[in-house]
This record gives sequence, C-alpha cells and structure tokens, in this order.
Amino acid sequence: MADILHLVPIAAAPDEVYRALTTAGGARAWWTVDADLEPEVGSLGQFRFEGGAVVFNMRVDKLEGNKSITWQVEEPAPPEWVGTMVSFDLEPANGGTNLLFGHHDWGSTEGSFPSINYNWAYYLTSLKEYLEKGKGFPHGS
Repeated sequence: MADILHLVPIAAAPDEVYRALTTAGGARAWWTVDADLEPEVGSLGQFRFEGGAVVFNMRVDKLEGNKSITWQVEEPAPPEWVGTMVSFDLEPANGGTNLLFGHHDWGSTEGSFPSINYNWAYYLTSLKEYLEKGKGFPHGS
C-alpha cells in the first residue's frame, strides 16, 4: 500500500485550521465550492467536482478537536479512491500550525496516483492561502 504525505506549515492557529477542515464553509473555501460536510463522527461528507460529474464521499471516522481528522473514502468515488483514508494531523508550531496530511492505503503508485498527489498539493496550498490571506482557490471558484 502507498501513501501520499504532505507537511504544510500554516500561519494560523490549530482551531482555525480544524474549522477549515471540518465544516462545509471551510471546505468550500479551499477544496470545492460544491461541498457538504458536518463536524460529526459518522457523518458523510460529499465533495463534488465538474458540476457533480465527479463525487467523493468521505465518512468522518475521527474528530479529535484541533488535533486530528480522519475520513474514510466510500462509494461513490473514483474506483482507485474507494477504501483509501484521508488524515489531517495538526500540531501547534511557531505561533501557527504544522499540518501533516495523508492519503493512505493506495493499492498502487501507478495510474492516477501521481496526479492525485499533485492535486492534493495544489488544494493544500489553497487551504494555506485561505487561512493566511483570506482567499483560497477551490474548484469551481
């Protein structure tokens, strides 16, 4: 199994980063403007791209206030994504937050893996811009 990992230093407090990762308003500001997400374990977040032609369902598996978030990818989602897990671990650092992002349990590094890795880096940069400068660049904006 392969993992995508990114470490992103963000000049924002952990509670601000946590809110951006656990609420629909937060997700709409950095990932996709067409998103539904509740900060509740067991809830199903849905993230839509390309006018709803591409949908990612993410079951919220873990919420540890201002520290850790875990999503389990469920159908519907692109086949390579189903069964993978997305994690966000937050650690206070230098007056801000170090975000350790992971997209775990990929069956292979072939196929879409390299482009998904690139896309996560793009959207994590959007998250950083949103939190530091007030405006991200989510899909559909």
